Amino acid sequence: MMKVAGSRIGMALTCAGAVILLLASQASVSLLFAQSQVAQIDLSPPDAADNDVITFRLTGTWSNGCVPQSPVVSVSPGTVRIDTTNPGVVCTQAITSWMLTGTIGKLSPGRYDVIVRFSGPSTSSPVELGRRSLTVADSSLLSEVILPIVVNGAVAEKLHYQTIFTVLNASAGNVKGTLQVYSNAGAPSGVFCSPLAPAPSNAALALNPNGQYFQFTSADLGFLNGWARLRWEGPAPILVSEELTLVAAAPARCQLVCNRPSTEKLSSAQIAAVKPAREFKMPLTINPNRQTAIALINPSSAELGSKQLRDQDSSPRACQQVRLANGVRAIASSRCADSARLLPGLLGFQLRLALCC
Repeated sequence: MMKVAGSRIGMALTCAGAVILLLASQASVSLLFAQSQVAQIDLSPPDAADNDVITFRLTGTWSNGCVPQSPVVSVSPGTVRIDTTNPGVVCTQAITSWMLTGTIGKLSPGRYDVIVRFSGPSTSSPVELGRRSLTVADSSLLSEVILPIVVNGAVAEKLHYQTIFTVLNASAGNVKGTLQVYSNAGAPSGVFCSPLAPAPSNAALALNPNGQYFQFTSADLGFLNGWARLRWEGPAPILVSEELTLVAAAPARCQLVCNRPSTEKLSSAQIAAVKPAREFKMPLTINPNRQTAIALINPSSAELGSKQLRDQDSSPRACQQVRLANGVRAIASSRCADSARLLPGLLGFQLRLALCC
């Protein structure tokens, strides 16, 4: 009797143990499956306003070859949902990297949760792959300036560039803003020192009245030739400039160029920030010893720009059309003036250059 009872107890414990092991096994599989589904969500621009066209880039690894595809965007108050799918049933059994890109579009000012989901034959309901928050600013309440040239990183074994940003709050109130760095192609590019990887492409700043913000790029990161935008809340007068320095030394992580001996600094240039505008006018010098290069940046959502060269009498001599996608920077040389430079008896001259878009 006791033996039978003991046997029954032992069977009960064994069955219970089997259930516990089974549940633990299922939990481990679910955890592993969930870990393989985590998506990295990158948004551009990170400091979006309601007049920006927002784009996304999703990356991750998948437990098999039936990776997420066909992203569909839907927007509701406070939520941006990106639904992905894959109808595949027979999938290669190997961990697979995946990437998706797309456009969210313009959003009304406010805070949003950006949620990425996946559905397929193996899921009974959509599975969340990742989420992040997004705050869209009211463009009517923002001010912004453009820093047209940002260069950072090594160009030779002991030769590198570094850029320093200086922001001064000349108002009597507090100011909050975001400094965002882009590549020539308009992609956010990491340039700032951080203990985490990847390096951040933007820096948040908070300035007291008459306060100053100082930031610099970390020269040990990958080479970048791009531009930057500073946005801040309100109409406060802000003075923004940058200094580009060419250094004859190996790049060091998080080292400020000001701390290097002056003998290592080959050259430097101070560049003031400019406000975006539809037309610019500036002097242009062309002679055998000097030519002018101009950085053209399209920080808007439109895809059109044109450059027209006029002389001091405002009569067109030559014209070059330049098309720029959102966020793209182009360097225009004085090629537009080649026809003017070839005029008989003209060895050198001063012009006024008009840029319009």
